[in-house]
Amino acid sequence: MTKINYSAEFELMRPYRDEEVQPALRRLTGYPAFDIVLAYLFPDRPLAGVKEMLLKLDSVDSFQAEFMYHAVNAIVKKTSDGLSVSGQENLKTGEPYLFISNHRDIVLDAAILQVLLLDNGHKTSQITFGSNLMTSPLVVDFGKLNRMFTFYRDGSRIQMYRNALLHSAYISDAILRKRESVWIAQRNGRTKDGNDLTQSALLKMLGGYQADSLQALIDLNIVPMAVSYEYEPCDIEKTREIYLSGRQEYIKDKDEDFKSVLSGITSPKGRIHFSFGTPLNSFLEDLRGKSLNQNGLSEAAAAEMDRQIHSMFRLFPNNYIAFDMLSGKHDYAANYSSGEFTRFGEYVSQKTGPIEGDQNELRKLLLNLYARPVLNRIQV
Repeated sequence: MTKINYSAEFELMRPYRDEEVQPALRRLTGYPAFDIVLAYLFPDRPLAGVKEMLLKLDSVDSFQAEFMYHAVNAIVKKTSDGLSVSGQENLKTGEPYLFISNHRDIVLDAAILQVLLLDNGHKTSQITFGSNLMTSPLVVDFGKLNRMFTFYRDGSRIQMYRNALLHSAYISDAILRKRESVWIAQRNGRTKDGNDLTQSALLKMLGGYQADSLQALIDLNIVPMAVSYEYEPCDIEKTREIYLSGRQEYIKDKDEDFKSVLSGITSPKGRIHFSFGTPLNSFLEDLRGKSLNQNGLSEAAAAEMDRQIHSMFRLFPNNYIAFDMLSGKHDYAANYSSGEFTRFGEYVSQKTGPIEGDQNELRKLLLNLYARPVLNRIQV
């Protein structure tokens, strides 16, 4: 396949460079909506003082280390009962990786990853930034300051194929030439039913449709990652979407994605756990000589991704309670107390009650969001 020069496209997709940080921060601090964000993140600090600190930053690294690091930690402190991490020993300092994770929250999955990378002596990663989320100049500035690059969504079949080639080339360039890590979700969009499954089309795209797709995947240094929230961000919004989609064509409201971003950031999450898996390279090397075609290779790699993510997913009492509530049994009662069982049942009723529709079905859908990871663990 002839190598395509994507330099012009990369220029449109890329995050901001250091010389663009100051102009972007001047714009950012001028948006009235950003004042609301700052007041939420730093309620005990004068707004003018926070802005003054921001306007002194002159690089992407300083913005992430001196502002975003504290902002994300403030969100975790405000809305969770603590953040834990496992598997960080699988990462080598100075080594670029392609982190592929399950996707539960629009912003926080990748944002918390950046904090954990900094805590463990690594550089922050580039982050895929869905074009559907680029809804305003504020969002674009904030995203590109956080090393997000545009990931094009939708389009005709031909356009989607061309975008896949472009995305593959961009990610390869970031990891192999720039030596920068990248984060991407295992599927297009967040998991809404609790069933974290890697799309084989993603692995096919990452292989770059090259003659030696296996080597292309090995070169990317892929690390599976599992993100677990005790209380699922936007759980009732996801439940409502699935419920309505079963009855009619679901059309998002104009600002629905942005509202989901805000809800995900501000809603209580209980405990949060991130797990880094084993790099896929050893698994992929073992596939040599098995004469797999591109589809077979992508499916095998996706299955290994799922095995690791389902094994690493931190199961909380809510997950076991939901599973037992759906089954009508108490097979996992050793994993929760009677008080936790009662409280979660009240939580489910409180969430589904205000939603118009079949309450029994809504309850089952919400329970399934929490219960499915238990079933996935059983099937590993």
